[in-house]
Formats: sequence, C-alpha cells, structure tokens
Amino acid sequence: MDKLKNKYLTCKDCRREFVHTIVDQRKFKQNGWQDPIRCRYCRRQKKILNMALKDNLSIGNEIKFSEICDTCGRQFYTKFQRKEGENLNCDDCWAEVKYGKKRRVGQGQGNFKN
Repeated sequence: MDKLKNKYLTCKDCRREFVHTIVDQRKFKQNGWQDPIRCRYCRRQKKILNMALKDNLSIGNEIKFSEICDTCGRQFYTKFQRKEGENLNCDDCWAEVKYGKKRRVGQGQGNFKN
C-alpha cells in the first residue's frame, strides 16, 4: 500500500511553493519520472516557448507578451499588452488581489488581467 503524502516543492523558475499531489506523484512514478522542478505554470510556459523556438513558430493567440508581475516580480506570458498606467499580475497574484487569499502555484490556469 502506498503511503504517499502531498509534497510541497519550490519551483526552480519562480521560486514559489507548489504542491506535488499524490495523484501526480503516482503518475510520475508510473512513467519513471523524477519529481518536478517547476510548478505547473512554469512548466507550461517553458513548454510553449520551447515548442515555438523549436519550430520557429509564432506563439499564437494564447500568448503574445512577456511581462513582469507588478506584485511578485515573476515573469509571465500573457495575451494582454500592458497599457500605460495599468497593473498586470500573474494568475496567482491576481487571485490573491481579487479574492484576498494566497493560492499555491498551479491551482489555476491562464493569465489574468487586473
């Protein structure tokens, strides 16, 4: 019987804590993979950029701009272009501002505009 517990790891890129769930641990173990070094958000961003660079493609409608989060300073990619005087936040900081509570990286998808 597995005695796995959720693991709290620190992302190599954004330095935020994220949860490596029991379900994910089983999937990683089944595929022979080591524990992730990046949160879901940073893994997704890295995959999109690598695919675009490899195939010399435009990243498309989903992501067009590289921005720095005004709250945490983390680089993120968004389809929104910053307007003068406008604040932009990564998805985690946006949720914290909107809902008044801190979320762990990887619990939401997409980038949001403040």
